[in-house]
Amino acid sequence: MTQKIILASGSRQRKLIMDSLGIPYSVIPADIDEKAIRDEDLKLRAEKIARAKAEKVAKENEGIIIAADTFLSCEGKVLEKPRDLAEAKEMLKLESNNKLIAYTGFCYLDKINKINFSTTSVSTLNFRELPEKEINNFVENNPVLQWSGSFSPLYTYQSTFVNYFSGSLCGLNGLPTELLIDYLKKSGIEIKGSKI
Repeated sequence: MTQKIILASGSRQRKLIMDSLGIPYSVIPADIDEKAIRDEDLKLRAEKIARAKAEKVAKENEGIIIAADTFLSCEGKVLEKPRDLAEAKEMLKLESNNKLIAYTGFCYLDKINKINFSTTSVSTLNFRELPEKEINNFVENNPVLQWSGSFSPLYTYQSTFVNYFSGSLCGLNGLPTELLIDYLKKSGIEIKGSKI
């Protein structure tokens, strides 16, 4: 019997990535205080948050639990989801013509197959220069409060912000499929893929 697959996140980006795999899954967002989990090592911080999400959902649900957490850093500042539109604009001004590092913590739990794995996927990217008028228009017309660093390259226009990229593309978008697919296969899950 195939196990139930649970995505421990309400993120639209993560759901889009899961949908692309063509496998059935359920969404059960983990209700944790992410800001209470801190570590000077940003890779470890992202992994700890992803693990906390997975373990919270696993306490009340059976099946394969998939969790992730993404944030950016730029000039030594950690950029999570902005509190308001003013902070979103400040983040984008900082990111403009600058280098960013994206940290995506990932946790995969499968009790039946004795899989208990977590790590952090790291990607680097450089932003093109974003004029203030473009930043203002973008912030006023997009759900920037939903995205760490006020942007998500999963969407076509936002991908134009990036001049150079290195690392995990899906990790940058919130769910590193190079890890996820490997572990789903270890759990006996067949990846079918979705139609374009």
